[in-house]
Amino acid sequence: MQFSSAVTTTTREHIVPKVFDTVTKGSPLLMMLLRNAKPWKSGYRYDNIFKFKDSTNGGNIGIGDQLDADRQDIRVKGNFEVKGAYKPVVVANIEEVLNAGDEQVINLLDAEFDSQAQSLCNLMAENLYTGTGTGNSWDSIANAADDATNYSTYAGLSRSTYPTLDGYYLASAGALTLNKLATAYDAVEIGIDKPSVIATTKTLWSAYEALLTPTVRAGYSQSGYPRMDNYGIVPKGEALIGNQGFDTLFFRGTPIIKDEQCPSGKMFLINTNYFSFKGVDMSKIQGIEKLNFKKTSDGVPMGVPGRVPSTLGFNFRIFMSPVDQLAKVGHLLYFGNFTSENPRLNGQMTGLTA
Repeated sequence: MQFSSAVTTTTREHIVPKVFDTVTKGSPLLMMLLRNAKPWKSGYRYDNIFKFKDSTNGGNIGIGDQLDADRQDIRVKGNFEVKGAYKPVVVANIEEVLNAGDEQVINLLDAEFDSQAQSLCNLMAENLYTGTGTGNSWDSIANAADDATNYSTYAGLSRSTYPTLDGYYLASAGALTLNKLATAYDAVEIGIDKPSVIATTKTLWSAYEALLTPTVRAGYSQSGYPRMDNYGIVPKGEALIGNQGFDTLFFRGTPIIKDEQCPSGKMFLINTNYFSFKGVDMSKIQGIEKLNFKKTSDGVPMGVPGRVPSTLGFNFRIFMSPVDQLAKVGHLLYFGNFTSENPRLNGQMTGLTA
């Protein structure tokens, strides 16, 4: 409707006092890793010791046989560099003063802080899925779950020299099938160690759902099924089941999650016991404090950064005022890296289609 000036000059608009995030994407895998982050306590590098071959000394013995005392080198040290990511929070002094009055709708500082925090986690999701490990680029699940096709080295070690550092990698996989998924799963399952989570795109998640629909409909018709939480999965809990479409899917007991930040055509099989985020707590330094997202931020969709707590490695350098600018500037920081202690327990398929 077009109102006259008689109304528009005497009546204010109704402004909802929230910022509705229409940009940030969900990344259950990132949130899962950040929630279960391990501390990078000290040291300029994070070193892992890899056993890269079996020994050939010793063996069966007969009566009075001489014992083999040959020592062999079967271990090597790999290393990961600490990586950093940041987003600035900048607020002009005059804007903060004017925003603090009776006409404030939304706190400017809180809105800017939350927005940049969400953007930082978007950047962290990119690091998780596409980092190369070279220069300032973070290590990632992409270079951990590789067989030297794209990344000839891992943790500073040549995969041609140490082939046991190869993850499972299937390129140009084509249409998703249960057989392909089973082959990938078998490749990264060692003993009773198996993938903790399988992350993929919404398109491929739906393609897998279509493969299972008849089985799932019959199998869960009575007891319900576990439901997805903000971090990716809840192993127990009842839920009302529908006739078509499901909240959570599994393969051999491993949850398959749909991650909006996962690159197109990819599916990752991840053992979180051997792939995790190592976070650096910078709060020991004066002027830097450990942070967390707000418990609630109603303008942000459920399950995306801004409504999911994230602490270890998430820091804030407190505001400072530049000498030549009427403003205050702070920096949101993440320090650490994504590392794998055993790449062969992780895998990926690329070029998948529905």
